[in-house]
Amino acid sequence: MLAAKNIRRLIDGVPIWSGLSFKLKPGDRLALRGPSGSGKTLLMRSLVGLDEIDGGEILYDGRSLDDWHLPDYRRRVRYIPQDASFITGTVKDSISLFFRFKANRDLQLDEYLLDSLTAQLQLPANFLEKTADRLSGGEKQIVALIRSLMLQPEVLLLDEPTSNLDESMVSNAEQLIEHWIRQDSSRSLIWTSHDTRQLDCMTNQNLHISNYG
Repeated sequence: MLAAKNIRRLIDGVPIWSGLSFKLKPGDRLALRGPSGSGKTLLMRSLVGLDEIDGGEILYDGRSLDDWHLPDYRRRVRYIPQDASFITGTVKDSISLFFRFKANRDLQLDEYLLDSLTAQLQLPANFLEKTADRLSGGEKQIVALIRSLMLQPEVLLLDEPTSNLDESMVSNAEQLIEHWIRQDSSRSLIWTSHDTRQLDCMTNQNLHISNYG
């Protein structure tokens, strides 16, 4: 599935991580652990081609990342950053936009799935009509999760996905992701969080990135 082979990343000529390898198989839930500044977000971004590596190779389904058409790849491997960006308009506009991208034109906006996701998250009835400029940091994280799941990816890269949520919504989001991965045995995820309880509960493997600095 998703793999890294001896990858490294330099900052001002100094490796932030080097010789880093892992292989994510279907059903795997990998916790990406390490202190602040160890390059966890940098690795997540590198895995979707948003930040270049300085050596080694990233592969998906046996193909090098360089050989993938990135929009097609990013539909399968979804990166959910801590701070997502949004267009002007409503939450539903922001979600609908993804289905107008060339890589996603064979998909249609599934209204039933959208309603199901919002119901599982116990969101208010008018949530999809809220405008981006009125969303809190936590609400933006929820929208980023919803629009990624709407594309039905094979891998989720979760970078502090619930850091701005209150306790009840954290629980809802965790249950939603749990439901997503249990629905299909071919799915997998990588999760990084400062919440060690969350990592312990939601993952079953560890990658300590500080070991590769």
